[in-house]
Amino acid sequence: MDDHNEPRRASRPSRRTVLSGGVAGLAAAALTVWTSPARAAVAEYFVDSTGGDDAADGSRTRPWATTARVNQAIAAGAVAAGSTVRFRRGRRFHGIVRPGTTSGLRFESWGDEPEAPVITTYKYVQGEQCWHEVGDGLWQVDLSAANIGRTHHGHVSSWTTEIGFLKVGSTLHGDRKTSNTALTEDWQFTSLGSIVTVRCAQNPSIGGRRVWLAVAEPILEGRSGSTVRDLAFLGTGRNAVQTASSAVRTQGFTLASCIVGEAGGGLASDGVSRMGNGVQVWSGATDVLISGNTIVDCWDTAMTIQGPAVTAGPSWSNVEFTGNVSDRNMQTFEYWSSGLPDPSAVATCSVRGTTASRAGASWSAGVRLDRSGKGSHVLFYADAVQAQITMRGNEFTGASDAYLYANAGVPVGLSSDENTIRLAPTTRLHWQRSERIEQRAAWTAATGLERNSTFTALL
Repeated sequence: MDDHNEPRRASRPSRRTVLSGGVAGLAAAALTVWTSPARAAVAEYFVDSTGGDDAADGSRTRPWATTARVNQAIAAGAVAAGSTVRFRRGRRFHGIVRPGTTSGLRFESWGDEPEAPVITTYKYVQGEQCWHEVGDGLWQVDLSAANIGRTHHGHVSSWTTEIGFLKVGSTLHGDRKTSNTALTEDWQFTSLGSIVTVRCAQNPSIGGRRVWLAVAEPILEGRSGSTVRDLAFLGTGRNAVQTASSAVRTQGFTLASCIVGEAGGGLASDGVSRMGNGVQVWSGATDVLISGNTIVDCWDTAMTIQGPAVTAGPSWSNVEFTGNVSDRNMQTFEYWSSGLPDPSAVATCSVRGTTASRAGASWSAGVRLDRSGKGSHVLFYADAVQAQITMRGNEFTGASDAYLYANAGVPVGLSSDENTIRLAPTTRLHWQRSERIEQRAAWTAATGLERNSTFTALL
C-alpha cells in the first residue's frame, strides 16, 4: 500500500546491468542561478548535467544542466505545450521532473551514449570528514540544504530531508529504526529531521566510499498529455513514478521504455508504515499507458492502481500496463480502492505481456513489518470501486509467498486467464488458501481464475 504524497560519468545503467545488480555511482548536478528565457514557442530543449549550464538557452549547443532548470522553465511558461525536453544519455541528473499543468510535453533522451540518462533523488556522502561520530560505532551526517557541497551532494528537496534507505556499492540497506538506541547492526540507520545516524564499525565513508541516501520524494509526476520515453528513474525513498492526485486528474500519460526502481522506504501518513512503488497510477487517471519498462528493487510493488474512489466519472479508465518487466519487487501488480464510487461509471485496467520474476525478493523483505504473505505477484486489498481488471498473457515466475494475495477477497471485476505461472511446489497459489501447484484444478474451480493458464512447478 501507499500514500499519495507530493510533495559524473560512471557506470551507467542499461536494462541488463539493472537486472543483474543495480546502478553504480551517481554524480552531483551543480546548483545554479538563472533567469527565464524569453521564448515560449513549441521547441526542443536539451539538458546535460556535465556539459550544460542553467544560464544557457537550452538549445542542443547550449544545453541546460539540471532538472530544476527544466521545472522552473515549465512553471514559468517558458516551455510551450507540445515541446520536447531531452536529457543527455550517459548522464546523471539529481532532481525531480514536474510537468505541471503544461500539456503535451515529451521527455526523452539525446546523444549516442549506450546508457539511458538517470534521474534520481539520491544524495551521497563520500568524505570521512562529513560524518560526525556520536557514539561507539554511531555516525551522523546533517543533510540540511545549507550543508550541500559540504557534508553531502546530490538532490536537495524543497520539502523533505527524509531518507528511505541507504545504498552502499550495489546493496540497498533498508533497516530503518525509530531511535538511535535501536541501532545495533551495521548499516541500520535513523532519519530524524535533517540528521541521519548510521551504525557502522568504521567511518561509513572510509577510504572515500560513497554512501547513497534515497530522499523520500517521488522522481517523476505523470501529468495530463505528457509522454516519457527512454529515461531511467532510479533512487528515491518514495514512488519512482506516480500520477497526480485525484484532485488533479491525469488524462493521457505514457511511460515507455524506461528503467524504474530503487524506490521506497519512506514513511506513510501514519508515521509507522513504509512504502514505495515503481509506477503508481492514482485514482482519477484515464488513458494511461505504461509500456515496455523495466521495474526493479521496489519496497512494495512494481505497478499499481490505487486510491479513493472518484465520485463523478470512472476512478480509472483505460489504464494499460503492457509488456513490462518486473524483478526483485515485493509484488508485481497491486490494486486497492476505497470510498464511494460513481455508480454509473465503470473503472477499467489491463495488465498484459508482463514478464515478472522473484516476487518477494525485494530489499524490503527482511525489514518490513507487514511481511506475511506480501511476497506475491498479485496483491489486492479493498475493492470499493469494483474495477474491471483484465490480466492476460503474463509470465509470473517465482514468489516467496504466493502467486496471489487478497486479504479482502478476490476483486469482483478481476478476469485473469491465459497466463503462465511458475512456482515452487511448496508455494501457495493464493495466500489466503491452501492450494499449491498440484491442487491448481481445485483452486481454479473455487476462484474462477486462470482456467486456461499454464502452471509449472519450479524444481
